[in-house]
Amino acid sequence: MSRTDHIQNGEWSDDFSYDYYRQLIDTLETRFDLRTLSAYPEYRSNSSRAAFVRHDVDVCLEEALELAYFEHELGVSTTYMVFPRSPLYDLEAQRDILLEIQALGHEIGLHCDLGIRTTRDRAERPASSEGGLGPAERATIEESRSRLEALGVGPVESLSFHRPAEQLLGGPPAISGMINAYSSELLSAYISDSGGRWREGPPIDSVRAVSDADSFQLLTHPVWWGHEHVQPIDRLDAVAEKFDVTNEGVYDELVAIYPSLATRLEHPQLS
Repeated sequence: MSRTDHIQNGEWSDDFSYDYYRQLIDTLETRFDLRTLSAYPEYRSNSSRAAFVRHDVDVCLEEALELAYFEHELGVSTTYMVFPRSPLYDLEAQRDILLEIQALGHEIGLHCDLGIRTTRDRAERPASSEGGLGPAERATIEESRSRLEALGVGPVESLSFHRPAEQLLGGPPAISGMINAYSSELLSAYISDSGGRWREGPPIDSVRAVSDADSFQLLTHPVWWGHEHVQPIDRLDAVAEKFDVTNEGVYDELVAIYPSLATRLEHPQLS
């Protein structure tokens, strides 16, 4: 199922429980070998069918750790992309969580915000041989990776972009020596729960519908998932109570993740 396919079943957000997640992983495993993103070159060389499960950790490392333990119980290893410049968590202060996720057999990758938002922004940047990224963008990637590896994580071998602009999609297989989660090949069959909804419909149905893809990428965000299903806006609203939402950077990040959360943050009596 291509990233650009039209939505067939409508957006879906009916079950973000761990029980449903278990069923989703089981369905993937009946069709693919589950791999971390860093194993992508190996998959390409041996022509096996592989699925890559990736988690962009946008909000809380604690939720990521909980999901990492659940996946460990399922016997699977996945890739957790962490965001060194996040206004919502402090990697240095929470280093032990990263090391614990890694010790469970998962990969820690880099989630990076290049600040590219429009085609005009991209056009004004000097091009390079790696997906048209300019020197400033490559420097941001390298600085973020170095910061992550300085915590004892890694080696960091995979990369995803935070709220990527359209022009970052379908890029080269690798950037700065890291597997690019937004390469054209890894987006050829791809579904995501971004914004607390699956745009293609129920993800298990999407996986079952895949017949001829040799690779498949599943993106989730740990903040949406828990032992019991909770509507995404309610879960994010509860998580937001941990933060100082009067901080502009914190507020902007939370609202960018789920725009309708703004009403609840500004008028909590309506929640």
